[in-house]
Amino acid sequence: MLRLRIAAITSCVLVLGGLSVRAQDTDIRDVLRKAIVAHGGEKNLSKFKAVVSKFKGTMEVGGVKAGVVGETSLQKPDKVKNVMTLDINGNAIDIVTVFNGKKLWVSAMGKTMEIDDEKILKAAREEMQAEGASSFADYLKEPFELNSLGDVKVKGKAAIGIRISKKGQKDVSMFFDKQTNLLVKTEMRTLDGATGKEVTQEKYILGYQERNGMKIPKRVEVQKDGKTFMDVEIIESQAFEKLDDSVFAKP
Repeated sequence: MLRLRIAAITSCVLVLGGLSVRAQDTDIRDVLRKAIVAHGGEKNLSKFKAVVSKFKGTMEVGGVKAGVVGETSLQKPDKVKNVMTLDINGNAIDIVTVFNGKKLWVSAMGKTMEIDDEKILKAAREEMQAEGASSFADYLKEPFELNSLGDVKVKGKAAIGIRISKKGQKDVSMFFDKQTNLLVKTEMRTLDGATGKEVTQEKYILGYQERNGMKIPKRVEVQKDGKTFMDVEIIESQAFEKLDDSVFAKP
């Protein structure tokens, strides 16, 4: 059960000045500026920093593909709550995961456990920073550095990649569709809570829907070291300026 609780941590962050850059700085900036417009514009993205989404799909747990339904409440820059029910071989398991920016709790089968491993907490913060389009404008400022990854194919479609770096944390690679300017993939090295080992995590955004004038993911697939970890459909989503702090209290 401990393994199951730790595995749930990764899922919770899965369901939005001067700059030191290299020679392609103008092109890189343009890619991000176009992405900001495509996702709803800087005014909307800076106003709506929170989102509540309901989802359903599948999730890999201990080598078993489980059905999953749930709700994620996300508040940028560093708060997330995930309430989900796993269907493992016909057995329903309810799991609540909360990260309030400082503390991380996982609750399952009537027991709540605080995760105090600093490596896991650091990984959660880094994943939160890479989550959502509201961070795009931040990447145009210090202390972030940008590098071009050039033209690539993502799920068979033309995209352009950018690597975002910040001292003291893992790099994040982002890939934008060349026609729509929408984010279609993120990639980063992160900690697998179930194994304690670093993995390459790739997140694919497979379609968008519009809410409050902004583009919100419709389907998301997450892979770890090339193997599918989660594939979910966002069945309902609503954007907010802010969620109450009580949402992120200890479960």
